[in-house]
Amino acid sequence: MTLLDEYSEENARESARHRVSRRSVLRAVMAGAGGYAYAQFRLAEAAFAAGGGVAGQAGVVVSGRHISFVPAEDGVLKPAMAVTAQLVSKTGKLPPNLRAHIDVGTAPGQYGTKVEAGIQHLTGRYTIPGGPVGSQFYLKATITGLKPGTVHHYRVRLSDGTVSGDAHFTTAPARKSAVPAPFTFTAFADVGTNTAPTDPKYAWGQNPQSVVAAGGTWPAGVFDNNAYLPDDPIAGPHGTDKRPALTQTLLMATQQPVFTLLAGDICYANASGSGLPADDTTALTRKPLKGKNLFNPYAWDVFLNQIEPLAASTPWMFATGNHDMEPLYGDTKFLGDSPDHGYGGLIARLDFPDNGPKSCPSVYRFIYANVGFVSVDANELSSEVRTNTGYSGGAQVEWLKRTLKDWRAEGGKAADIDFIVVFLHHCAYSTTNNHASDGGVRDALDPLFSKYQVDLVIQGHNHLLERTDPIRYGRRTRPAPDGATIHPATDGVTYICVGSGGRPRYPFRDAPGPKAPAPKGVKPKGPEKLRAGERYRGYQPPGGANSSENNTGNIVNSYVWSAEKTEIKPAGHPSGTRVPETIDWSQVRYDGYAFIAVDVVPAAPGARTTLTVRSLADALPGTKQPFTEIDKFTLARTAGHAALPKKP
Repeated sequence: MTLLDEYSEENARESARHRVSRRSVLRAVMAGAGGYAYAQFRLAEAAFAAGGGVAGQAGVVVSGRHISFVPAEDGVLKPAMAVTAQLVSKTGKLPPNLRAHIDVGTAPGQYGTKVEAGIQHLTGRYTIPGGPVGSQFYLKATITGLKPGTVHHYRVRLSDGTVSGDAHFTTAPARKSAVPAPFTFTAFADVGTNTAPTDPKYAWGQNPQSVVAAGGTWPAGVFDNNAYLPDDPIAGPHGTDKRPALTQTLLMATQQPVFTLLAGDICYANASGSGLPADDTTALTRKPLKGKNLFNPYAWDVFLNQIEPLAASTPWMFATGNHDMEPLYGDTKFLGDSPDHGYGGLIARLDFPDNGPKSCPSVYRFIYANVGFVSVDANELSSEVRTNTGYSGGAQVEWLKRTLKDWRAEGGKAADIDFIVVFLHHCAYSTTNNHASDGGVRDALDPLFSKYQVDLVIQGHNHLLERTDPIRYGRRTRPAPDGATIHPATDGVTYICVGSGGRPRYPFRDAPGPKAPAPKGVKPKGPEKLRAGERYRGYQPPGGANSSENNTGNIVNSYVWSAEKTEIKPAGHPSGTRVPETIDWSQVRYDGYAFIAVDVVPAAPGARTTLTVRSLADALPGTKQPFTEIDKFTLARTAGHAALPKKP
């Protein structure tokens, strides 16, 4: 664990090296103590009180509690749970001798076990002139020795008398006992926040040269989601839900998930998303200096408080996206000699399992009942945003190959794994206008997923929902409309993008033309001449079917990112180039906010087992319902028969 004074000394050294004036440093420190620290405390205090917390003598509150599974090296879940929470005070400092514990028991108020927790002080590795001096404290503990498949209650207790409210969680069922009970998990991506502070007394200042000034709010849509387009039917001025990211977290709770997956782009503290060094001095203009990224570490406070109502009791498992390459933090304090890929802050704030490649902190695996799950770091494979491309030197793909091979080995230790679900950020398959498909991700993963019969791939990056037909080795095998049953063993892999988690939505592709060119030699005809439109249960195109948009699966103006011609973008980061492609695999398209609920029904060996994916749209206009099911499909296998036959 890193000591507080080590961080302070390093921050001072970096400040001196970059010749930051004493006045600039003092201004930043005072703003952090008097402005951001107060803002932090106000946010945390409200969450703490809402959760039933009682403050102690030191004036410290506990907020942003979230829990995660603890898998062993082979992915089998231990009878344990990782707990992280934030500790916040009015001054931005903690008492020097403050200690923390987690009390664990069988019911509220009946806590028979005490687990000591560590406290990590996270601050930027260098001072940003005129920007926030990020100073945050995170309590971290792993509760072990629990009973499988059992409800456990817990609370956070500090040595000054501070006590959080009660929360509870259920450990995963024991493996290889009876047939596991049916369960549901939820997933989304590109979430961000809808609950950033707006109190002018302590919010982001109007003067871009000062961290905090009298009056003003956070710049809308820079470090939060709150800049939706006027024509947005859900979150716009005349929409049905002004805070979809917050709403979806609460709606997921109605599905009673045993855990939630977040496929990257978590809170958008890095608003620029290309992993370059940090700069906050131009935040109000939304235009960082060339070669820099806008960064505000306090977006994490807002996000963790926003998800706490679900995450304090339901494990959240995270993958990393391009906005999670945080430029303010190095990794050497956490990962020894690992690459400096900007994940140091995430490691402190979250609980990534450590059973993946040592150089890839957000790559890991876990097994729940008859399903194997893998988190993949698509930043390392991307042809579009190439800041972190190749940082593992091939270690991630080799580890992934071994994992999939082990899980599909005939007679192997994982013979009870029927389904394999992978979640990652950049899309291998998507038709959106903003990012579409990433050729680096597709080329690296599609052959492995096809060979080892991955069942479902959950993606993000594109701010909408899109599902493919089943694909094998780059080709659609069959149409799978709403309500279809897919047999992955013969049909192939289904890819679904759920980047519909709350950030302002993206459009699908324009009609074929200069802005959306078709591949060479392809001449659009019929619906192909129209812009790519939506395609989901109950959708009616404006003016009738195919009158103004292509709502079929045939799209000639999509594209895929290629690394063959890498260039430096005007913002200063390396990127690939767009290559037009014609596609026939886009089955469902929804240009709004949604999450997926996945229902798994395990079975005895030889019987039919299923994994059913329901796409649930947030506050669909005209339905008068909090959410509406717009698509459903089922993956089916024979339990205990998912292994690949050995080669003769």
